[in-house]
Amino acid sequence: MTFFWRIFLSGWAIFLITVIATLWVASYLPDSGNGARNARFPEQMVDLIARELRGLLEVEPASAAKVLAEEQVLDFSPLLEIYVLDPNGNDILGRALPKAVADVVRLETVSAEDAQKEIPTRLHIREQGLRGYQVVGDEGYFLLSGLATKPGGRGMLILIMVVVSASVSFILARFIVLPVRRLQRAGQKVADGDLTVRVAPFVGSRTDDIARLARGFDQMTERVDALLRSQQRLMRDVSHELRSPLARLQALLSIARQNSDDADSVQLDRMEVELERLDELIGEILAYTRLEAKASIERHPTDLVDLIQNIVEDACLEGTATQNQICMEAPERCVVALDSGLIQRAVENVVRNAMRYTAEGTAVEISIVKEAQCVRVLIKDRGPGVPEKVIEDIFKPFFRVGDSGSAHSGTGGIGLAIAERSIRLHDGTIKARNRKEGGLCVEIVLPGNHVVQTLSH
Repeated sequence: MTFFWRIFLSGWAIFLITVIATLWVASYLPDSGNGARNARFPEQMVDLIARELRGLLEVEPASAAKVLAEEQVLDFSPLLEIYVLDPNGNDILGRALPKAVADVVRLETVSAEDAQKEIPTRLHIREQGLRGYQVVGDEGYFLLSGLATKPGGRGMLILIMVVVSASVSFILARFIVLPVRRLQRAGQKVADGDLTVRVAPFVGSRTDDIARLARGFDQMTERVDALLRSQQRLMRDVSHELRSPLARLQALLSIARQNSDDADSVQLDRMEVELERLDELIGEILAYTRLEAKASIERHPTDLVDLIQNIVEDACLEGTATQNQICMEAPERCVVALDSGLIQRAVENVVRNAMRYTAEGTAVEISIVKEAQCVRVLIKDRGPGVPEKVIEDIFKPFFRVGDSGSAHSGTGGIGLAIAERSIRLHDGTIKARNRKEGGLCVEIVLPGNHVVQTLSH
């Protein structure tokens, strides 16, 4: 169950339980006869005002209405409103008469029996001995109490209570959870490499704990973004700076080779190999920093089978010395919209890594499988594998397995890191796992929504 529904259902349950418990406890409270007296309150008040008016009319008829209006409270709304009507049918306080009260004046011309039938039960009328005056009590009711007295009214009240409580609980849960969901989506974007996402603008002027969490999240992402940019800039600048002395060393090596004799050729060849490795490493570092700064790619239809077949042919030539070969199983065609340069480099780095570590005389197996939702590329070798505890780290730049006893120990290249970034730019994934029969299997998964065409044998 999601966080939103937990808050919503919890708030709703607390509200309903509180209301039900309150009504249940109230039903057991002692009444002490107050209910009956309260039910007669309107009649008692109307009788009181009528007696007071009757007494004033006997003492000073001319000012009786004025004195009554000054000394007595006639408005007890919403429970009761008392109207004192003069002989002309006007309220002594000058209030507009409700229709039911105004009809009382009209009923003076009707027989007493018919008038009694037309007078609503909520009206209490006193007129005897009042010299043309009438005291009319219009009994009211508290909010929704009138609805409860009607047929089906209690069911309607329960429905209203449920709807109102559910609405309030929904709004409260949404108010609490919405920033949390934005934080969740922002965290996912950060995990995918987008460090430009910010959450604080969406919480507005809120100052609660969630708002502080959102601002703290933004400060964290800004700091991480600054650190990563600084790291990338450092790697790029160092790589560029190394290119100049490397070029001078290569020039000096060329001069030394011209002036050397055969006895020095072995050392010079070794120096040339190391310089080439250093040049290749610097190139990979620059390529990786460019990939890290890259946010999007340009896709174009590419036959993935043909692309990987070319990589296989080149790798087979290099594997002749160790008698290692590559077995490939794939459909005839699999056209996918992708950046062919990035995918070629990614697959090539994985294949070369497999060729490097597979046992001598064994074959690297490559499979291309088209599924309903994706395209899988499986690259399997017959090497010693990687310790399970660090298998997810081999796609990090310059990661070294360490003293694990594996043939992969001591490697610290950047080829697999370039492959991982290239695949991630295609919204795909790349993972490695050890095979039960020995060796390592690297699985590349590309989303199937970019597949243009597939053709099986």
